[in-house]
Amino acid sequence: MIAEPETMTPVKSDLAFHGSPRPTLGVELELAVLDRDNSELSPGAPRILEACHEAGAVGVDAELMQSMIELRTDVCVNIVEAKEQIFQRVRKVRNIATPLGYDLAMMGTHPFLRPNASSVTDKKHYQDVRKRLAWMTYHRVAFGLHVHVGVRSGDEAIDVMNLVMPYLPHLLALSANSPFWQGIDTGLLSCRAPLYGLVPHAGVPGVFQKWKEFRSYFEIMRDAHAYTSVTDIKWDIRPRPDLGTLEFRICDMPATLASALGLAALVRTLVIWAQRLMEDRPKSRRGDRKRQWLTTQNKWLAARYGLDAMYVRSAAGKRQRLRDDLANLLARLEPIAEETGDLPFLRVWRPIDAIEPGALRQRRIYRETGEWRALIADMTGRLAQELAITPRPVPVKPEPAPVGH
Repeated sequence: MIAEPETMTPVKSDLAFHGSPRPTLGVELELAVLDRDNSELSPGAPRILEACHEAGAVGVDAELMQSMIELRTDVCVNIVEAKEQIFQRVRKVRNIATPLGYDLAMMGTHPFLRPNASSVTDKKHYQDVRKRLAWMTYHRVAFGLHVHVGVRSGDEAIDVMNLVMPYLPHLLALSANSPFWQGIDTGLLSCRAPLYGLVPHAGVPGVFQKWKEFRSYFEIMRDAHAYTSVTDIKWDIRPRPDLGTLEFRICDMPATLASALGLAALVRTLVIWAQRLMEDRPKSRRGDRKRQWLTTQNKWLAARYGLDAMYVRSAAGKRQRLRDDLANLLARLEPIAEETGDLPFLRVWRPIDAIEPGALRQRRIYRETGEWRALIADMTGRLAQELAITPRPVPVKPEPAPVGH
């Protein structure tokens, strides 16, 4: 009999919410490390990170697998600042990786990976994950985009999380970039979404009414040795009291940096919309469990059909094509994005009928060429092209006063 590994030791985590008075922004990209010769995932992250350290590169770190690199921004005041940091940092890391024989790419999953050939990063935290998850660890070779937005308090974090929950499928559909798994067309646009559901405590979060209720939930799970910190919660959106943010984790790593910035703009604008709605209509703060039930269904539809999913809009079963519902959402949010200066980034999703998510592009290229390497060449080529073009500066408008001031 295989012995159960030692249980995690509970840590009395500080759950005081260190809020942000403004909707600041942080963006994290999970990038794939590829062998330039054969286009396969390669355990090159340790060499790249060592070279980055020597070169003084900032905002780059290890991830679960040695074939993954996390690149993150500092705390940014708006999308313009995030854009400048992302382009500078991705460009520098790619320039470091290239002479070492590696390339970087943006994908939700590698189309023809061999999971058991992946190597877990040699850090205690990640090795503990491997021991706990066993075989399932190697089905986490998937890449996501995480977006943090600052909120003012724990109660506001819970309220905003409840209000924006129905729009998680919209974010997934826009970012969907993982149709293939182990050389198979899964029929899904995001197979990363259900794969990540294999991880304990993942998926659409439950509904909480107050921060106190969330704290009680966390403390119970911590004492049950399920969590040691809030980072063990793998929900599609989660509060981060240590950072004073809401962290959106629903997105695949999209196909382009422009798409990543467009998603970050949409996330930030959604948070500001929710904050203002609660100021205007205090009763909207009440959590509604029906939202969670419907969001779980709509998330599956978005993973399967993307923007062409028939989105369930109400408990009565009213449906609308997700692409059309998203168009209506963007129209409502654009005035806020214009006020904050984020509108140029939000407009990457216009016209919505012309949007081709990365998953559809991958599938089209494979059908046209029949070559896996053609997909990888397209991914690496698009990233190289974006980095080669110096983005035109976008005029920065003054930030609006904090909500309620």
